[in-house]
Amino acid sequence: MKRTFLFCIAILSVLLSLDVYAQKPSLDSLFKFANEKTAAGDVPGATALLLAANKLAQASNNVPMLCRIQVTMGKVSMISENKEGVEAAVQQGLRFCGACKDTNNLARIYLLKGVLKIKQQQNDSAIVFFKLSANLYLTKKDTMGSTNALAKIGNVLEVEKKYAEALPYYLKLYEAAQEKPESAQYLNSNIFLTGNYLYQNQFEKALFHNRLVKQLSQKLDAKYEYALALRYDALILKKTGQFERAFDELYHCLEFYQDTLMSKIQLEQAEEMKAKYEAEKKEAQIALQDAQLGRERLKFWAVAAGLVAALIGGFLLFKLTSQLRKRNEEKEFLIKEIHHRVKNNLQILSSLLHLQSRQITDETALDAVREGQNRVDAMGLIHQKLYMGDNVAKVEMKDYLQQFGQNMLDSFGLEDDRVQIQYELEPLYLDVDTAIPLGLIINELVTNSLKYAFPNGRPGVVTIGLQKDAQGRLCLKVSDNGVGQAGAEAIKGSTSFGTNLVQMLSKKLKGKPEVLNQEEGYATFIAFENFS
Repeated sequence: MKRTFLFCIAILSVLLSLDVYAQKPSLDSLFKFANEKTAAGDVPGATALLLAANKLAQASNNVPMLCRIQVTMGKVSMISENKEGVEAAVQQGLRFCGACKDTNNLARIYLLKGVLKIKQQQNDSAIVFFKLSANLYLTKKDTMGSTNALAKIGNVLEVEKKYAEALPYYLKLYEAAQEKPESAQYLNSNIFLTGNYLYQNQFEKALFHNRLVKQLSQKLDAKYEYALALRYDALILKKTGQFERAFDELYHCLEFYQDTLMSKIQLEQAEEMKAKYEAEKKEAQIALQDAQLGRERLKFWAVAAGLVAALIGGFLLFKLTSQLRKRNEEKEFLIKEIHHRVKNNLQILSSLLHLQSRQITDETALDAVREGQNRVDAMGLIHQKLYMGDNVAKVEMKDYLQQFGQNMLDSFGLEDDRVQIQYELEPLYLDVDTAIPLGLIINELVTNSLKYAFPNGRPGVVTIGLQKDAQGRLCLKVSDNGVGQAGAEAIKGSTSFGTNLVQMLSKKLKGKPEVLNQEEGYATFIAFENFS
């Protein structure tokens, strides 16, 4: 009997422990609930669940789940217009999704970054990230995801009022979404086309797609989209000169908003309750008025004293801020002056090398001096950009490389457009310790192409590419469509100094040059781990 009793107690304890364990939410369930809250627009609820899920995922080092959490965190931050939150989620998402090679979520991260760039009014960068997203979707054969990302490019073009250029992107989404005619993507594609055709005064096409929007939004109970369709009807009628019908449609739209938010009966009940509440409130205020007078006097003097203290503190803070701003301006001026003087000294050195080259008759020595001059000019240009720009600590590489390329063509006497330099550049800001070695590396690679790739007046193109990849590395590619390594003339008296310089500087930035195989010409690729 005693053993049976103990066995029952043990079974009961196990059942209770299992019940307690079952009540603890799992990582998957937390993430599922967070997505439900996100879909419902509950930002605080979704954020709390995502933070809890993120803590569990970090504890178990669940990288795939950390990737998915950052994607959803980015969506929540986008809903709440939290740009800093979106930026943080994108950076973490690139790290985790790249680590676990989750292509779909990496595509979503690039999509979020593109939308963020639109909000920051960086339209060119937004288009770059939307294209990256579309290409990643295509690698997974996700046509719907790819066309949806491309449709965002249409949104960017419409912001710039390039409606005709935006149309093909919307048509691609429309064609892909026709396979699922009751989906949200199909509804959105028709909304995009309605607005686009309206902007281009193609009213019959706009009306056709708007009818589809009204039908599908009613079927999906999408109230916002249905109200938008009613508004589009009014705009189309107005543009076609049907002002009376346009007024009727606009009135219909307003009635729909009113019916959606609150019915007439509910409004009357609310007004009645409001009147009753106001009456009770006045009675209570009369009863409490005498008791509050004394407290109000104390509050008045406390507020007055606080206001005086705040004014004094504000004045002192203003004085301190003014002094700090003045000191910062002085320091910035001194830093710019240093960069200016360094640039001037390098310019003097370049001029001396140029004068020296005019006295040299040996071709090998002359090439060496000219290459040295180009290296000095590449460093001098960086210091010029630093003292002329708004940021004295970092160089905007896109502007720097475009001017650098033009200087190189001038140096080699190629102003006749026989050889051109093309650029595939992402907006990047690098500090001096990274920009100078990188500028010297690019100088050596472009010099080699201009010297050896296009002999005997052969035309061609040199391409400079500089971007960040999904792993956060800085990727440099310099290529040409010239005669290639096999067709280049033998270099007499070469010391391989340029090649050794590229190897040494690449090693400093934790990169290793690779020669790429291609059908024609010559290409070098370097991925740098160490940059800022």
